[in-house]
Amino acid sequence: MSTSDKLLIEKFKAGDDDSFRKLVEKYQSKVYSIVLAMIGDKNDADDLSQEVFIKVYRFLPKFKGKSKFFTWLYRITVNTCINAKNGKNKKDEVISLFTPVDEKGNFLYTRMPQENFKSPIEALKNRELNVKIKSAVDSLSDGLREVFILREIEDLSYKELAEVFQCSEGTIKSRLFRAREALREKLEPYLDML
Repeated sequence: MSTSDKLLIEKFKAGDDDSFRKLVEKYQSKVYSIVLAMIGDKNDADDLSQEVFIKVYRFLPKFKGKSKFFTWLYRITVNTCINAKNGKNKKDEVISLFTPVDEKGNFLYTRMPQENFKSPIEALKNRELNVKIKSAVDSLSDGLREVFILREIEDLSYKELAEVFQCSEGTIKSRLFRAREALREKLEPYLDML
């Protein structure tokens, strides 16, 4: 656990609510990005991100620091998303997995700038490819999808993933291999669009 996280947690446990605000500010964009990638709906992502931090607020006094804080936070985030998906019907709205957000969770842009395309046909192909990628990732089983998102989008290391999912690094590598193979199979017809 980073020293700054540890210090903020100790201050929070001692009654300093401002230290919790600092933890939220530090991690809110990461949590939002994960939730949005897993859920695919902006409104639900806002609500679920808030729910994650409510859970963190409630359970932080019991956090013993045996793992890194962000590992614990990501586990809560993943579990919250899985629970939400199991309790709701999937929505058909498509949002790119690769839409960047700033530190406050605001989208930096919602579409590729028009100047990046040489023609309307290319714009259409790019949009179609984003839909296919999102659909392929969504079709992965829960265990594979979460590992893929946290590794490929959030750039967690194998060690960090093993801590989040409470399994060995070998299991993580195996899940990533299966996720990538499944995506390769589903997206192979579209790879020449790139």
